Amino acid sequence: MRLILIIVISCLFLPQARAETSAIVWQAHCRDRHPVIYFENGECKGPGAAVINQVITRLGHKVNWSNVPWARTIKVAETGQVDLIPVHSMTPERNDFLDPMLLGYDKRYVYYFALTNRQLEAKNFDELKPYIIGALRGAFYCPQFNDNQNQLKVSFVNDNGQLINMLKAGRIDLAITSEQHEMQFFANDPQLKQMEYVDISKNGRYFSIPLMSPLHQYAKQVHQIVDDMRTSGEITRLFESYGVEPPLNLTESPLATH
Repeated sequence: MRLILIIVISCLFLPQARAETSAIVWQAHCRDRHPVIYFENGECKGPGAAVINQVITRLGHKVNWSNVPWARTIKVAETGQVDLIPVHSMTPERNDFLDPMLLGYDKRYVYYFALTNRQLEAKNFDELKPYIIGALRGAFYCPQFNDNQNQLKVSFVNDNGQLINMLKAGRIDLAITSEQHEMQFFANDPQLKQMEYVDISKNGRYFSIPLMSPLHQYAKQVHQIVDDMRTSGEITRLFESYGVEPPLNLTESPLATH
């Protein structure tokens, strides 16, 4: 009789024990922004990934990283089919479906490139308006460009290889890029030249939990952990340990400057 009682009690507590030892797993999408974050040998690497891993570990949870194109990531985030998206900028549109965690700020330089044999000039934003500009679909470059696309002729593609090919084929006049968008591919191509006009802006760097993610219930705790890491300088030190320039640790500012 005593043995039966022990077995019954054990069975009652077994599901609870399993639940306590089974960690919650966040589905995260990596992206290619070397050296800040990149996917290599089946792992998401760089300080951008390391910050997220630290935060989620402190919750007692785990992260499962997948290598997914950014255009797809930002699309599925709208419906909560991913729990974490790393190292990105914010826009008013993204604010509708993302809960951003501020890592810090960087000074972003946005450039425009054309074919060297084309007689094109652009010394200010208004001089861009006659031209067809190629840009990455779903990318945030700077407020000047993203907030005023209704004044421009923009053709969107999925990757920089397509942009360069379209320039060389004469299908677009200019391509927009920045250091966060693999500007080196344009700068190192002898057939391309940089326009004089360069947009300089302060840009917030975030990772986010989609509002529709079932794990958004932990967002308040994640905010607190990230805020503590940022204000204490831990995020800065973590970036420096990778030999990567850290984002500036500044006070939060309005969304218009992100």
